[in-house]
Amino acid sequence: MEKPTSLNLASSASYESFVSRKDGKHKESVDFALPLKTDIDYIRSSLLNIIGSHCGRETYEAVEKIRELSYIYDTQQQDANFIDLCEYIESLPEDKMLMATSFFSNMCNIVNYADYVHRLRRRRAFERGDSEMFQRYSCDEIFHELLDHGFTPEEIHRCICHIQCEMVLTAHPTQAVRRSLLSKLSKIATSLLERDRDDLTPAERERLEQLLECALSALWRTDEVRRTKPKPEDEARSALQVVEDTIWKAVPRYIRSIDRSLAKIGAPPLPLDAVPFLFGSWAGGDRDGNPFVTADVTRRVCLLNRLRALNLYLQEVEDLLFDLSLHYASDELHEYNKRLPLTNSESLEKERLKYKEFWNHVPPAEPYRLLLAYIRDRLTATKVYTENVLSGKPITEPDPQAPIYTHIDELLEPLLVMYRSLHDTGDGVIAEDHLKDFIRQAKCFGLELVRLDIRQEADRHTEAMAAITRYIGIGDYSQWNEEKRLSFLSEVLSSRRPLIPRHFPCDETVQEVLDTFQVCSELGASSLGAYIISMCMASSDVLLVEVFQREFCIHRPTQRVVPLLETIHALQNATKMMETLFSNTWYRQHLEKSFGNIQEIMVGYSDSGKDGGRLTSAWELYKAQESLTRVAEKYGITLRFFHGRGGTVGRGGGPQHLAILSQPPGTINKYFRVTIQGEVIQQDFGLPGLADRTLECYLTAILKAEMMPYSQVKSEWRELMDVMSQISYKTYRSVVYEKPDFVKYFRYATPEQEIGRLNIGSRPQKRKDGGVETLRAIPWIFAWNQTRLHLPVWLGTGAAIEYAKETNKLETLQSMYKEWPFVHSYFDLMTMVLAKADSRISAKYDTELVPKELQAFGSSLRKLLAETIDMVLHVTGEKRLLDNDIVMQRAMDSRRQWLTPMHIVQVEILKRLRAGMETQTIVDTLVISMKAIAAGMQNTG
Repeated sequence: MEKPTSLNLASSASYESFVSRKDGKHKESVDFALPLKTDIDYIRSSLLNIIGSHCGRETYEAVEKIRELSYIYDTQQQDANFIDLCEYIESLPEDKMLMATSFFSNMCNIVNYADYVHRLRRRRAFERGDSEMFQRYSCDEIFHELLDHGFTPEEIHRCICHIQCEMVLTAHPTQAVRRSLLSKLSKIATSLLERDRDDLTPAERERLEQLLECALSALWRTDEVRRTKPKPEDEARSALQVVEDTIWKAVPRYIRSIDRSLAKIGAPPLPLDAVPFLFGSWAGGDRDGNPFVTADVTRRVCLLNRLRALNLYLQEVEDLLFDLSLHYASDELHEYNKRLPLTNSESLEKERLKYKEFWNHVPPAEPYRLLLAYIRDRLTATKVYTENVLSGKPITEPDPQAPIYTHIDELLEPLLVMYRSLHDTGDGVIAEDHLKDFIRQAKCFGLELVRLDIRQEADRHTEAMAAITRYIGIGDYSQWNEEKRLSFLSEVLSSRRPLIPRHFPCDETVQEVLDTFQVCSELGASSLGAYIISMCMASSDVLLVEVFQREFCIHRPTQRVVPLLETIHALQNATKMMETLFSNTWYRQHLEKSFGNIQEIMVGYSDSGKDGGRLTSAWELYKAQESLTRVAEKYGITLRFFHGRGGTVGRGGGPQHLAILSQPPGTINKYFRVTIQGEVIQQDFGLPGLADRTLECYLTAILKAEMMPYSQVKSEWRELMDVMSQISYKTYRSVVYEKPDFVKYFRYATPEQEIGRLNIGSRPQKRKDGGVETLRAIPWIFAWNQTRLHLPVWLGTGAAIEYAKETNKLETLQSMYKEWPFVHSYFDLMTMVLAKADSRISAKYDTELVPKELQAFGSSLRKLLAETIDMVLHVTGEKRLLDNDIVMQRAMDSRRQWLTPMHIVQVEILKRLRAGMETQTIVDTLVISMKAIAAGMQNTG
């Protein structure tokens, strides 16, 4: 029997079909792809039957014909097969084309979820089996790797106790699938997992089939098109839903998994005060280029965050009231209960009628329930107060007989009293169960569930201050040079006199900036995370935000101000900018007094990639982090980086472990903050098991990067990277920014102009009118992904490798790939994207949509693509792309036949739409095709 490995071990969709056992043990050998294929075939057949039932035989046959032709093309890859598929699709009437598009779009989403299910099967098989191998990036694997390198269990435990990873859910418009569909896809995935059970009775299996058919029918009959753009508050609610559905339970569940792995190596569990995970959000706080995110939206979202957290805490307390029925408790707990104030307000009496149990009386002999009842009353009072504020009711001071929680420590205090009491009285096993999970949830999520970051463009702050300085008669701030700005801001910060006159008259744009600072000053400090300055180019940009905070935040601590470095120029200038800040007397004292000498800097992957190409962006980000770390060390400051990664490789996305392990040594320092954007939120946290695995990959990568940093970067490697970056930058810019016809070609060859019809985000897709430089990174990447050219990711890299080859440095580059995690990660991600590229499909867009005089431009780009693929294979040593990652190969193989028809449909619809043949059916077909391709690529922007 084949030995289980990390590549072939999985649980089966049907034990009878896929699993063989021996020696009576759960030691299984499972086909690498067959369970996934079986699930997809089963769902495809069921969905086709539903279509036949609802839409008739003709539609069924048309859809099945497209599927058969696509399968033939996928397996044979011949021009004649592609032409047959194109001709059939193009001959369809509008209504049939729409139905076929909807089927293939649903299949693209279903394949994604079937793949998630298969990943969870494999994870369960590792956890269940007694193989000598461990799952990649699991705690078990990384712990043993560290032990093999001479680290002790105590050292591993000490490091992991201080790791903290904060994941920030963004409102970026990259989730193309409606929440209504996501919920049904989750039900389908759950049913597929249930079908794996080998102990199902015939009745249970029949019921599962019914549930699957019900979910598929509802999926088919649900409109895929989002008819209205979401509002910022809708985006906030979507982010909160993911936290409630999976992350809330995943955090304590996964920490238990860490404790089990620590126990295996003889280390103690994580201490109760360890907080390995935190969560933030940009939904409702990110106003960069989004006029719909106002001060009032931010206020409402913060209140909504707290309200959703309170509901979760109340549910946990209700459950604990049943669990902790013990009558024996410590003296500490009894004394604590004696000091509890009465909660007898009229509003609480009404709310108590809604309690599930113990709504009227808790026996005095049950001390835990007495304390939990008090906690429930306070949580309820806090909830009522928050609801009143949110609804706009006039609010006075909170009722002293219905005290509210204002800080998470107030909730944690009685929970810890109960925890200690249980241990002191010999009931530690009870303390270590639900109560411990609840304490961990409180420490992770606080009273807000997620802390809201504020993000605003630097220019908006400048415009506001310019209006103020003009009004008070000292000139126009926007016209001052950097030296004069710094002098003025430092003087203001060192003075106690207010700068902004009361009732200062200004336009709406300036007023909104000031209103945001006012609202932030009114919200509790724990409600907010960082204040991020996008397009931050100078030290004065940071001090200016500090001035505004000083003006408004009189009665509470200010937010930490985080410069966002987004362009190549900003990255190259970052060291000088931060050194100027660190040498500023006021700022240095402020950093020490308010933030313990910790400075956070955000690095942006999206705009730097659009600005200079992927290779230059990656290298400049690497160097900037190194040089900024050195400057911080010079001033005795701890630097923390916030990584603004998108979903696609073109925007810094990719597997979490690769992203972390490729960071420069000494830049993580047990702390990693990163954005989780759009469709990636669902990929990482859409199912409970996925959430656990995501937390694991982040934690183990941080642990390995901290304990085994790669520091053997040779000077000749750096020199080669410098030259390759310069060549890549020039090549990229010569095409994207210097070719006069590039923008014209881009807009003909891609659906960039039509992306707005998707209604997938509240934010406009452009900052202002103009060319590529004004286009946001998300639609820029989205458009190229739709055509399968993926130009922003690879353009320039081929020329850089060609230089290495021509100067006899290819072997050096190959060594860099094998030994240097940064270079290895770069080319692995490049390979993944190049494997998704398809020149034949890209040429189809050109042939049908691009004027003949511009088609040579597209041909030259596809020639560059082919050359780049050849060059990259020279570096990685693969015979074909993804030979080094057969899991990703399997993912691409399972999606290809569903994707190809969607490109053909999209080209045909774009041609009709641009010819003025617009109907609602045509528009819907276009939108669904874009969603399908985004799902199949597993990326939008």
